[in-house]
Amino acid sequence: MVTITGMTEHYRKAFSEDQAKVLAEATVLIEADLVRREDFSKLTATVERLAEAQERTEHRMDSLANRMDRLAEAQEKTEREVSRLALGQEKLTEAMSQLAWTVRDTQKQMGGLAQTAGYALEAYTLERLPKLLAKHYGFVETSALPEVFRRPDGTADEIDVVLRGEIAGRPVLFLCEVKSNVTPREVADFQVVVERVRPVAGCDDVRMIFFGYRAGSEARDAIAVARGYLALPHAVIVEPG
Repeated sequence: MVTITGMTEHYRKAFSEDQAKVLAEATVLIEADLVRREDFSKLTATVERLAEAQERTEHRMDSLANRMDRLAEAQEKTEREVSRLALGQEKLTEAMSQLAWTVRDTQKQMGGLAQTAGYALEAYTLERLPKLLAKHYGFVETSALPEVFRRPDGTADEIDVVLRGEIAGRPVLFLCEVKSNVTPREVADFQVVVERVRPVAGCDDVRMIFFGYRAGSEARDAIAVARGYLALPHAVIVEPG
C-alpha cells in the first residue's frame, strides 16, 4: 500500500523536503483515486454479470413456466380423456350387463324351446311308434304312456315312453328312449337303465327301442350290438338280428 511517508522518503532523493512531501501527498491521492476507479469498474462488471445472470434466470423461469403450462394442458387433456374412458367403461359395463341378461334370457328361452320340443317329440312318439310297431311286427297296443319303475331298495327310473301290448298273442313291453339325434353314448346310457328296469317291468319280454329323427352309423351299430331297435318317423331301420 502506498503511504505519504514512504513516498516522501522516495522523492527526497531528487527533490527538496517540501517538494518531496507535496509530491508524496499527490501520489497517494492519485493512487487512491485510481483504486476507487478500479474498484468501481470491478463493481460495474460484477453488476453486469449479475444482471446477465438474472436475465438468464428469468429466461429459464419463463421457459420453465411455459413447460409447466404445457404440462398443465397435457394433464387437463389426460383428465378429460380419463373421464371419457371412464364414461365409455361405464357404458360398456352397462352394455355387457344387458348382453349377459339377454344371453341368460335367450338361454332360458332356448331351454324352454328345447324342453317344449322334447315334449312334442315324446308326444309324437307315443302316437307314431305304436303304428310303426303294428306295421312291422303286428304289435297290438294296450298302453302308451310314461311310467315310473320302482325297485325294492326304493330307487326308481322314469321312462317317458313305455309301450305295452302283444305280438302274436304274447305280452311285450317296449322301453323307448326318445332323442332327435341318437348318439352312441345315449345308447350305452339307456341300455344301463333298461337292465335296471327289466327285473321290475312286470313283463317277461322287455325290448329296448330308440326313436328319433337321426342316428349315425356308430349309433346304429351300437343299437344292433345291444340287440335293440331303432325307429325313425317312417320306418324301423335297426332291429335285433
